[in-house]
Amino acid sequence: MLGDKISKEKSREEEYYEDTDTGELSMSRGFRDVDAVKYEEDILSEEFLEYGVTYVKPIKLRSLADVQRVNQELNEGNIVLGDITPLLNRDPQELKRAIDQLKGICRGIGGDIIGIGESKILVTPTNIRIYRKKE
Repeated sequence: MLGDKISKEKSREEEYYEDTDTGELSMSRGFRDVDAVKYEEDILSEEFLEYGVTYVKPIKLRSLADVQRVNQELNEGNIVLGDITPLLNRDPQELKRAIDQLKGICRGIGGDIIGIGESKILVTPTNIRIYRKKE
């Protein structure tokens, strides 16, 4: 009974390592299968390939809900170029509330915010400051 179990395990091993061309036992097929296994370093390098890259992302602010999208981008370390035209044309009071919320978020994370012209804002994450020329 024990001998049958051992011989079955050997036959599975032989099946696994059997070379398809010659029919002889070979370790090469087993080693080819090992190459398909990803190493931890490979997995980590794929996940963190974009780590440390800062993007400038344009976002249209249509409502207060878009403030949360801006917050998410800032938490990911991206810079946001916001178009406030839709809020400016529709509801100036809602625009003021959105800007106040963004200012609070910037204070909280150590970011910065500035208006660019009449209809754009620039919002930066932690450790990025906007230069303001004093005249």
